Amino acid sequence: MSRKKVRRPYRQPETERSAYEHLVMRDNAPTLDRREVMDLVRGGEDSEVEFKVRYSNPERILAEIIAFANCGGGAILFGVSDTCRIEGLDNADRIEEELRELCAAEIVPPVHPFMNKVAFDNGRRVLVLEVDDRRGPHATRDGRYFIRVGATKREAEPDEIAELFQKYNASAYEQVPLLAAPFDDVDEAGLWSYVRELFGDALKLPNGYPTAMAMTGMQLAVMTARDYAPTVGGMVLFGGSRGIEKSFPRCKVVASRFAGDAVTDPLVEQTTFTGNLASLYTRIEGFLSRYIELCDQPPPRVRERGPARQRAAYSRPAVLEAVTNALVHRDYCARQGFIRLMIFENRIEIANPAIGKKISRTGMDYGVSIPINPRVKSFFRNAAYGMTTFDGGIPMIRRESVRFTRREPKFTVLPNEFQIELPGI
Repeated sequence: MSRKKVRRPYRQPETERSAYEHLVMRDNAPTLDRREVMDLVRGGEDSEVEFKVRYSNPERILAEIIAFANCGGGAILFGVSDTCRIEGLDNADRIEEELRELCAAEIVPPVHPFMNKVAFDNGRRVLVLEVDDRRGPHATRDGRYFIRVGATKREAEPDEIAELFQKYNASAYEQVPLLAAPFDDVDEAGLWSYVRELFGDALKLPNGYPTAMAMTGMQLAVMTARDYAPTVGGMVLFGGSRGIEKSFPRCKVVASRFAGDAVTDPLVEQTTFTGNLASLYTRIEGFLSRYIELCDQPPPRVRERGPARQRAAYSRPAVLEAVTNALVHRDYCARQGFIRLMIFENRIEIANPAIGKKISRTGMDYGVSIPINPRVKSFFRNAAYGMTTFDGGIPMIRRESVRFTRREPKFTVLPNEFQIELPGI
């Protein structure tokens, strides 16, 4: 829990911690006593404590629990009014049962609260529900995320959801619904082209079948309480260019060609690509073809250095697999940064936003793949998606580069970026 000044303490603690911080640091005591509850009540509501005079409006209670679980944890005291008056509950046992069911069935992933019923001399009982933040981020079953802001909660914005996934090192961001993205933002022609290519004559869907229902069946959209919504993965794979720019601008690649071997050399061309992965892959390949030779076999001899030499040559499988790696394994919950492609006279560098602690360098060297976007990867690799890709991952890139140039590629894992450097000849 965050350290902060104690507000209106019932008794002065030994160190300046909030009443709730003292509660959670109580040596894992199985129950609370009245003094500890009174410390919370007298401290009032804040970012870690909420009062409910009774259990009503389960949907609102659900949002409160999710907000606490997404923002460091906290406690909800049932039977306490907003004015810090202990009113008590008449049916604390039934409320506890309903709260446990709510946390298990209506929150994804489930929240496992710690609950205590505390009795006072006048016979009134207060139910204390505590949640921690060990398994976040949490959402409702229809994909709504809530956060705690001061003493209130609110629904999280798309960028805030992405930050939650970064904070908790979570790997299911591709499944998050983009509730504000209409299906008008989806490239329906591209989607149905994929479906027809996949099924061929076996396709049995009637004409006019709703795109939203098809994407839901493909697990690229979800049905919410309001309507259908495409997921991050669905938008990355099949979003229209304008829709992606508007609702999910992280799909961006900046491609640069330098006249020398360093970023300080003159810039020949720099362009920014936005769009779905198919569009990005095709446009990157076109940019590469303007400045380098992509070859399946190495040229008969290494060309001499000098201003009159031809364009550098690279292994096609190694380069396109590196491009695929950047697009498919980009950490889309990273709000800052974009994919960078840089062509120099004697090398190519490709960098994509990635959280370094999610990457096992040793496992990567041995071909162990734990994709951060497994659904995106499976669609992109499918021949029906229309891209010419190569299998083998990092080991193949290394093997092909050595075969082609007799030089090792360079792989760099930074805290927020993964870089591949390929030598040319």
